[in-house]
Amino acid sequence: MKKNKNNLKKLFAKYLPDEISFIYILAGIVFVVAIGLLVWWSGGYLKNKYFGGAGNRHAYSVLGDGEKYQDCEFRRLLDGVCVESVDDINPKLIAVMIENHTEARPQSGLVDASIVYEVPVEANYTRFLAIYPEGIEIEKAGPVRSARPYFLDWVFEYGDPMYMHVGGSPDALRLIKQYDIFDINEMTRGWYFWRSADRYAPHNVYTSSELWNKALENYEDNYLIQEYEGFSFVTSAPEYVSTTTYADEVTISFLPPVYEARWEFSSSTDKYTRFQMEGTHRDLDGRKIKADTIIVQHVESEILDNIGRIAIDTIGEGDVEVFYDGLVFIGTWKKEDRTSRTKFYNENGEEIKLKPGKIWIEVVNGRGDVSWISS
Repeated sequence: MKKNKNNLKKLFAKYLPDEISFIYILAGIVFVVAIGLLVWWSGGYLKNKYFGGAGNRHAYSVLGDGEKYQDCEFRRLLDGVCVESVDDINPKLIAVMIENHTEARPQSGLVDASIVYEVPVEANYTRFLAIYPEGIEIEKAGPVRSARPYFLDWVFEYGDPMYMHVGGSPDALRLIKQYDIFDINEMTRGWYFWRSADRYAPHNVYTSSELWNKALENYEDNYLIQEYEGFSFVTSAPEYVSTTTYADEVTISFLPPVYEARWEFSSSTDKYTRFQMEGTHRDLDGRKIKADTIIVQHVESEILDNIGRIAIDTIGEGDVEVFYDGLVFIGTWKKEDRTSRTKFYNENGEEIKLKPGKIWIEVVNGRGDVSWISS
């Protein structure tokens, strides 16, 4: 290093009055190079952020756990993920009611669900409907709580899943019988659940994949594997991003601060991490709850009785926002009848394709609020 320094001094000797000037020259060169690198990096970043391109952090760069967007021979109907064989395309499904009361937190098994609906119940508290494919191993799912009528309309969108819950409102129990739903109610089939000693009732009922697999086996004739219309999924990355609407953080307020969900997008994983009042929303085992696609479905609701039970209009249409990869797609949801699929359309009337992977559907009534920001 000393030799190189002496050579430089000789080369510029006639221009350098002393060693201090030499140091200033070197500092100047370093400064110019640094400025050049900064300009080059900033130009690329701004170009990608505002004009799209393959390097855009919102440009559909990865799928799932680092798997690049790809088409595949076999794709699961439930959530669009690639599977190994045709037998895995339409597995039996298990739908579990999981509560979100403060005494039920942290929950178990939410992180493993393929589809989760978060929906208001009495007083605008929220409750989850978690949907799992057969074959997944879940040691503990819950706390399991009671059924409500409007959840049944979404259950029907997935063919004939096994519906697990603990009791329900009078209307829900009546409709379960009327619709002949494949029903596993803890009140009548308690051997497929257990009550944990470390929590107080009613926030202590749990089930597991081992128990629901036994139910699937014992009541095999109740499960009629039906084809159902799935979501539409993105299967390849476009060359550029056609929208300039971004959202790095989405907040859904049901009854804040206790019932308020915040989703933060990470460009390193292309996933959203969920936050609640307690901070990062984690399962009981400490795993963070994340999603690939977030759907905010705006609905009309009304209070039915002095207990505060509500009715939600699941059939018809309303506003919707769909979020994935930091992008926002604004449009309309439509559901023709009780058993049909809820579809999502952009402002041009085209169906919005979802990102394969874990999907959270946030159902927001008039008492709630939704906002998002882009950093």
